Amino acid sequence: MSFEDVLDQKEAVNILKEELKDDRINHAYLFYGKEGIGKKTLAVEFARALLCNEVKNDSCNICNNCRRVEHGNHPDLKIIEENEKTNNLKIDQIREMQKEMAYKPYESEFKIYIIDGAEKMTTQAANSLLKTLEEPPSYAIIILISEELNKLLPTVISRCQNLRFSNISREKMKEFLNKQNIAKEKQELIIGLAQGSIGKAKELYKNNKFLNKRKKIYDFLKEMNKVTKVDIFSEVNDWVNFLNEDFPLFDLLSVWYRDIIIYKRGNINQLVNTDYKEIISKKADEYNL
Repeated sequence: MSFEDVLDQKEAVNILKEELKDDRINHAYLFYGKEGIGKKTLAVEFARALLCNEVKNDSCNICNNCRRVEHGNHPDLKIIEENEKTNNLKIDQIREMQKEMAYKPYESEFKIYIIDGAEKMTTQAANSLLKTLEEPPSYAIIILISEELNKLLPTVISRCQNLRFSNISREKMKEFLNKQNIAKEKQELIIGLAQGSIGKAKELYKNNKFLNKRKKIYDFLKEMNKVTKVDIFSEVNDWVNFLNEDFPLFDLLSVWYRDIIIYKRGNINQLVNTDYKEIISKKADEYNL
């Protein structure tokens, strides 16, 4: 891969390429935006460009450094992620990073640390990181990746160069799905449900279980005026199980009623659930805004 392979984030890519070209690399970056729009991909590509031996201002994908970044075993690049058991980033992880950072790079000019899900740092971890951001070693580069900027300490945000990532455009999403040989009628549905996230689009076209659960939920909603209390309690039990599986239930419910509002206002071409268009039109007649 190279910068050219990062999908639809031209502004962020151009900023980083200019910094490489002018040799004015910052010690701390914050990449923020919704899930699945290329933040981690660009962070790794930026690290690869910094570590590449052969190409200036990008990566060659051929040299030893590029290959090791690709395989996740470069000694001067580390990705720090949330603890799977606690779903947060703990102070011990930051302290371990600081301990490693005290030593100079093994082979390169830089030591690069990518902290994925930075909003999941505990308060103690964030405060510990703050000390490093204030006085980093000259060779250290820290890239924070976050979906929720409001959960980060303002002092952490202010010590990083902030790069905002935008949603992937419909055109780029279509190009991507065409390459995966996804049927056109299914493409529109996936693009609508993904809401600008290429990561979510990948999950949707690979995961038939998602679409099956969505059908179950929407088939229930379309008959809401006919169901009994027993039906509701039975359905709720399934919905609780969906939530326990980290299924985006509330996103689907929101989109269902959003579509009814959109239809009622006459913006039919903006529907997400295009395969339920006829039912949504009936619901729009049943409900007031």
